[in-house]
Amino acid sequence: MRLITKVWVAALLLSCISLAACADKKSAGILYIKALEAYKQKDFAAAAAFINQSLKCDKKSKQAKFLKAKIYLFEGQYQEACKLFSDLYKSESDNKDIQRYLIQSLIFLEDYKKASEEIQTALKKDAGDWRLYSFAAVVAAKEHKVDQRLENLNMAKAALAPGAQVFFDLAFVWQSLGIDAKAKECRDKCLCLDQNYKAFFKEEKND
Repeated sequence: MRLITKVWVAALLLSCISLAACADKKSAGILYIKALEAYKQKDFAAAAAFINQSLKCDKKSKQAKFLKAKIYLFEGQYQEACKLFSDLYKSESDNKDIQRYLIQSLIFLEDYKKASEEIQTALKKDAGDWRLYSFAAVVAAKEHKVDQRLENLNMAKAALAPGAQVFFDLAFVWQSLGIDAKAKECRDKCLCLDQNYKAFFKEEKND
């Protein structure tokens, strides 16, 4: 009888622990959403408060840690941001977003050697990402390497070039919907990337 009672008590305790864990995860999710909303509104103080509470409920949440690292970065706490991005990247080395933020934090910390190493590692995985060339250009500028800066800016421009077609298509979609402001915005972006579209836009305007 005592054995049955002990088993029943143990089962009840496990059930309570499980329910508490679910409640904590639910609270963590709600707090994360609040933190994300505050972050999008650039209210970093509120975002930090919410994300810290979220991590108290779920210490293992990677998305919460990632958001916390970004909050650190935009609050100018570069050392803390870099450490958190680095820790996250160790377990998610294929996550390009984490790697890009890690590179940015290293640049802000003026650790240009490490930033350059991370940029080269990232380019081996994705040589078509214009942002990586842009980061490399920033590093070159900080190190007063004019030739390297120009080379990387040209590489960034070349990587961006295919995007002109996207903005070209968007311009005419918005125009067909009668939303001229959006059409003009996309047209301007298209022409910034490739001036070869200029004649076509003029031709359409004259029709």
